[in-house]
Amino acid sequence: MKILIAYVGYPLLTDMGVGLRVGELLKGRVNAELFDASMDVLSAVDYINASNADVVILVGAKRRKGREKGKIESYRLDLSKPADSFQANDLLRPSLEGRVCVTDIADGMRVLGVKAKEVYVFECEPPDDSPGLGLSPKGEECAERLSQEIVNFVNRLIGNFNSNSN
Repeated sequence: MKILIAYVGYPLLTDMGVGLRVGELLKGRVNAELFDASMDVLSAVDYINASNADVVILVGAKRRKGREKGKIESYRLDLSKPADSFQANDLLRPSLEGRVCVTDIADGMRVLGVKAKEVYVFECEPPDDSPGLGLSPKGEECAERLSQEIVNFVNRLIGNFNSNSN
């Protein structure tokens, strides 16, 4: 089983760069290909599909109304296609206008299609999303917790795959 971890971050808004730190923390700790997807959605999805991964894990910070700062959530991505071309255009627009966000990559996968059998998203509510370089102490803590959750998740995926293929 091939696993690709695509991490996304915007380092100019403090903890919105948490995905980049997760990518650094995962190097050498996980049996998966790591990819910095902090780019336009078309290029990111093209790379993800060219990787021929069976499982893709998207990682980054995402602001969500009402969610506690520093909270980590993970979910399996619903890859259903947009209802129509207008919705598809609306889903792609933010990335093409320069926004870098984990959900933009997820939306791009829905619009453009993805070869992977499964896609999961791991996201952190940024403790501090004010302008600035570098993670806050709570942002660093979020990156460390996210990376550990991903290591555990990948190990479970591989363990399940190995037990099912025996």
